[in-house]
Amino acid sequence: MRSLLGVNVPYFFGSYAHDLAPNPRFPDWPCDFDAMRVSGPLLEARALGLEAVRVWLCEGGEGLALDANGHVRGVRPELLDAITVLEEAAQRAGTRVYWGLLDANSVHRDRDAITRSILEDRDQGARFAEHVAAVIAARLDPRIAVGLELLSEPETLTEDCADARPAGGEPSIGWDAIGHFLAHGKQAIESANASLVVTAGSMPVFLPKLFACGAELDAVDVHVYHDNGGLPSRADLARYASDPRILEPSFPLLAGECGIPKDPGPAEPLSLLNYLANADRCGYHAAFLWKLEGDLVEHAPKKIRRAWTAMGHEARALLASRPAGGF
Repeated sequence: MRSLLGVNVPYFFGSYAHDLAPNPRFPDWPCDFDAMRVSGPLLEARALGLEAVRVWLCEGGEGLALDANGHVRGVRPELLDAITVLEEAAQRAGTRVYWGLLDANSVHRDRDAITRSILEDRDQGARFAEHVAAVIAARLDPRIAVGLELLSEPETLTEDCADARPAGGEPSIGWDAIGHFLAHGKQAIESANASLVVTAGSMPVFLPKLFACGAELDAVDVHVYHDNGGLPSRADLARYASDPRILEPSFPLLAGECGIPKDPGPAEPLSLLNYLANADRCGYHAAFLWKLEGDLVEHAPKKIRRAWTAMGHEARALLASRPAGGF
């Protein structure tokens, strides 16, 4: 199977949570969105031979409009304008986009009260689903969109990951609350744009709880950090999730983050690139390397033309030799 191979550009030029639109958590933070500059990473990805990028939209509360009571009331027009610009840039570059909404990591790491309220308070979650998720979904061009990730790594909110968080922080959020949010958000998205594949990316080990929490997901997105670029098979994932649908080649299977753990690091210098061939061999519909900046191109946010890294050159050579039917 020939997978759609892409790379993560989760936020542009290091500006997490304020790259595309203002953030109500930090009203004084600048938003330096530049329609010309943001096309650069998409062109870089395509020049490397990659055909898609993964982009976050509302991480850390970015782009959300709140009322005086802190209730979600809509999407900032700047974010909707940025989506239009990115779709036009993707069309010119010849890439597709895997869109993402919320990043669960921001809740505990950054004490993000807005994202927490959306996930924890059912009324706030319903407002987000209706006034943000559905509005954005309706704007997305199905020819460009690979899918829409409603929530990235929900497991980080739960007691299962409490030992990885600093002591004395805020309480965990239960899987039941996560399931309710995902199910209602998915319904709102599909009502607005039935063509979209709706996901919630997670580490494979958490699939049993994700698929048992009432999320009603019809797709799998795994985030894998393996020292040699290995990916779990459909059979492995179907067994983890106790869901035989995953065995079917037509069931949407994505690897939204394919990275190398910082400790112990790569098994071999080019281990990251093993994901490219493994995605084809394991029947993934799409796989996204983590990440473009710093791994495949130099980390130089202010440069218009950035040099490829050694890994980038190897990726280009590997992709140029890829058979028409996949590796």
